[in-house]
Amino acid sequence: MPEIFRRAIAEHPFHIKPDEHILRIVEEDVSSTCKWVEISIKNQSSTFCFTIDLKDIFEGSIRKDSVFPFFNANPQSSIERLRSKNDAILICQIEQQVYIFLIELKSKNKDKYLHQIRSSKIFVNFIIDRLNLLDNASQISKEDITFKGILFCNNKGTTRKRKKAEFDENKDKLLPIAEASCHVTYPLEYFLP
Repeated sequence: MPEIFRRAIAEHPFHIKPDEHILRIVEEDVSSTCKWVEISIKNQSSTFCFTIDLKDIFEGSIRKDSVFPFFNANPQSSIERLRSKNDAILICQIEQQVYIFLIELKSKNKDKYLHQIRSSKIFVNFIIDRLNLLDNASQISKEDITFKGILFCNNKGTTRKRKKAEFDENKDKLLPIAEASCHVTYPLEYFLP
């Protein structure tokens, strides 16, 4: 499944490519104190990572969303949080099981991350539904997909002392969520069952 997403999504500026098997996910907001996280995919051959969290573009005085240009981007008249996006989406396939990690980096306003992750889950399902609509596409079975959210934040706790991330089923009814610290390199296996 990662391969069909790689083919379906325009390479630039959306793909997050590994450097020496390391995916670096960066928060571009200059005021953020949670600037980056790295995920090592060294032991996983079937992965794909992309982002839809791009800055708005301006055409003269008209503001447009880089990913969803059909949504109103005017701050005075747009619908609040309609254009919400998370920082990265990582797809990993192990045999028939597909894991889709919806990743958000937050240094403040942690209360908004669930909306961003939920919005991205809807977007990924939209892509899957579009691909399944095509006669020539491999049908993607949603029964083989597990969505998980990961919030990277400025935890000073003991996140890395655990052998595996702890996904909390109670934080959100739609998908399990784990919290982990920023500015750390994690092996992908840390988030896999």
